[in-house]
Amino acid sequence: MTRVFTDLFNFADRVQMSTLTHRLKRSQLINANIANAETPGYRALGYEFEERLQSVAEAQQTDSLKTASSLHYRKPNVLASGNIEPDIFIRPTESVTHDGNTVDMDMEMAQLAQNQILYKTAVETINRKIGILRYAINGGR
Repeated sequence: MTRVFTDLFNFADRVQMSTLTHRLKRSQLINANIANAETPGYRALGYEFEERLQSVAEAQQTDSLKTASSLHYRKPNVLASGNIEPDIFIRPTESVTHDGNTVDMDMEMAQLAQNQILYKTAVETINRKIGILRYAINGGR
């Protein structure tokens, strides 16, 4: 990101942009689970990033650790640049079919719908910020 670009968007805006990336990746993972619902032995995967994103927001306010590179870690799974590494894991489940598959279609569809709603909300928030910037650039017209 160029300096001008980062000055236009505050920390909360950058968090929303990071959220978009992770919601897209979560959607891809859920879609992979759904696509493999009939695959024998397939284990449903989970994708978590919210807790780590929260720790980045908290660290932004209280973090005094200086790093030499944006690739260094300030906290476990949190880079100095503020980027986070999500937790991708085999989801524990109570329902295992006779072929060893652990995909629960109802749960996957519910998670997909929830993720889509939160993705659209993040997009709308960023679009409003861009609209405000456009309004300011055009002199209030």
